[in-house]
Amino acid sequence: MLVWPDLLFPEFISACLFLLTFIILSVFVNAPLLNRANVSITPNPSKAPWYFLNLQELLLHMDKAWAGVLLPGIFLAFLAIIPYIDRSNEGQGVWFGTRYSARITSVTAIYSMAVTWLLVLFDAGKFERLTRFFPTCDEEQPHHWPPCLVGDTGLEGLRELQTRMRFSIGDFDWPQDWRFPLPKLGGFSELRFKNLHLWGDMNINVPAVMVEQVLPLLIIVGLALLIIYVLFRIGWVRTTRDVMIVMFTGAMASYLALTIIGSFFRGQGQELVPPTDIRVDCGTIPTPPGCP
Repeated sequence: MLVWPDLLFPEFISACLFLLTFIILSVFVNAPLLNRANVSITPNPSKAPWYFLNLQELLLHMDKAWAGVLLPGIFLAFLAIIPYIDRSNEGQGVWFGTRYSARITSVTAIYSMAVTWLLVLFDAGKFERLTRFFPTCDEEQPHHWPPCLVGDTGLEGLRELQTRMRFSIGDFDWPQDWRFPLPKLGGFSELRFKNLHLWGDMNINVPAVMVEQVLPLLIIVGLALLIIYVLFRIGWVRTTRDVMIVMFTGAMASYLALTIIGSFFRGQGQELVPPTDIRVDCGTIPTPPGCP
């Protein structure tokens, strides 16, 4: 098929219809605009544009470098190298080109969205009752074993493994004794340039690394491998392309789920609330369009 007119002409017609639809919507539906921006007042909640809300949602659950840079970068790199991994020419350009690809796509999408929602709910403390099997720590004891939690409630999020969990290995107590200074390479680590200082006085915070980086990444990789293994065992995943379909579908479904959560379920203080409880501060008089 030729780019012109087979591709560009339908795209031009689609763009015109899209523009016309937005013009009609703008006539009958007022955009919920607020007052002029005030640099001294930060809205609550302050949200990113919708296409970045998935990354903003990830920032609530893991290390900022992984959530904002590394994971998106890995996903984009994965998209770029798919043609170099799946080198088969069979079924190119065909939707659901393998035998079980439609089933794989449907099951993986449902699985990924459901798992994403469950993980977000767990990190919001919605499954606190299910983790009450941890004993309550006796604060009078200098060391703790087996692992216990400070307070009489269960885990209300993954970060509480760092803040509320206590256990000891000999005289080595979690979390306060699990911080280690970075190795000093002679005087190199003490070099300074203006306000920049290398790692001379920095420490490795093992509890923070485990809770914000290692465990989230293990969960992501483990759940991805789990669905691939299950679909392989039931006979649906048989080719490299099937594996690529699982990974691509899972990433996009999780991306969509995180976008929905960030858009419609995050209220003041980024608390997880029903959409009906989200309130927008319309500012002062005159009342902006879209506000009661």
